Amino acid sequence: MAPGDIHSPSSWEQNQLSQQTAHEDDRLTPAERSEVFTQAAFLQQGDETSARLRTGGTYVLSPSVFAGATVDLSTGEAFSDTDETGLSLNELYLTASPANLSQLRFSVGLLDLTSYLDRNSFAKDSLTQFFNPVFQTNPALSTVNVASRPGALVNYTPVDELSLTAATYSSRKGLGDFSLDSFAGEVGLRFGNAILRGTYVTSRDGGQEDGFEEIFSIDRGNGQFGPLPGDREESFGLNGEVFIPDINLGLFGRYGWYTNTDLGVSGQTYSLGVNALDVFLPNDRLGLGYGRQLSNDDLRQNLDNPVPDVWELFYDAEVIDHLRAGFSVQQRNAWTETYLGFRVRYDLRWTNLIQEGES
Repeated sequence: MAPGDIHSPSSWEQNQLSQQTAHEDDRLTPAERSEVFTQAAFLQQGDETSARLRTGGTYVLSPSVFAGATVDLSTGEAFSDTDETGLSLNELYLTASPANLSQLRFSVGLLDLTSYLDRNSFAKDSLTQFFNPVFQTNPALSTVNVASRPGALVNYTPVDELSLTAATYSSRKGLGDFSLDSFAGEVGLRFGNAILRGTYVTSRDGGQEDGFEEIFSIDRGNGQFGPLPGDREESFGLNGEVFIPDINLGLFGRYGWYTNTDLGVSGQTYSLGVNALDVFLPNDRLGLGYGRQLSNDDLRQNLDNPVPDVWELFYDAEVIDHLRAGFSVQQRNAWTETYLGFRVRYDLRWTNLIQEGES
């Protein structure tokens, strides 16, 4: 998640602002938008332990231009979209908005694409919402390099009910392998307290040779199996959410379709669930969800693999100022494996770093 998402909201409307993040919310006012933040997090699921220290911020260069960066020091798999752990640069970007057309935003640099695409108020952030990755960025999209990548992005929000996003980026994170070989486009529609997003992505296998589990059983000949670096991949995702203010309840659902066009094989994924807000304490969350990881049913049945599904119940609350804690219980793989999870998250943010009129 992006640096602006520091505290869990107490209402759906506040959550919408946090989901917009420092990249897209409000107008560019220097005294309000310049900030520095730091976040420490620890997460354990079953035998897997991950930790991350993230530091970053945004600095407004003018009323229409600001720069941002985030740096991570991490261990474990939960906070990394690649095999890269340790010290890494997650974002380094410049965003500009025409002075006479503030609804239009251009961003260029190293972008965390998960902050712009497939956002959801109730299933996105592993440190406030669900623990399991199936409830975070759509697996069909994350497989096609919707992660931290160098590129350029444009967002246009002519009215509150419509948001259009397009991005071109490199399938590989390293500048030595930079190539604008990927494209992502998203349309977001708001209907009162409901939001529907549709996302299309095309990219190349970035060298991780990832995909759904069964794809690695496909024989390409010459002793090669499954995806290879450079394979063309496509994905489509649908993402919906609705908030019911009378009972402070949020509903969400996702569907994703992934295709490796070189292999001619596809996989599907979906998830759905609920979030209840302010249940026992102010700013707490109680969530229940069911999801299925990216999979090809025919191949899975031929291999006699278990259904890669998961249901999860989690609770997350603010223990003291700046400190949140949560726990989770999950059942995976046709409900045959039980996992317990625990996490803590500590955030500090410094805003209003410059005075009005200094820019």
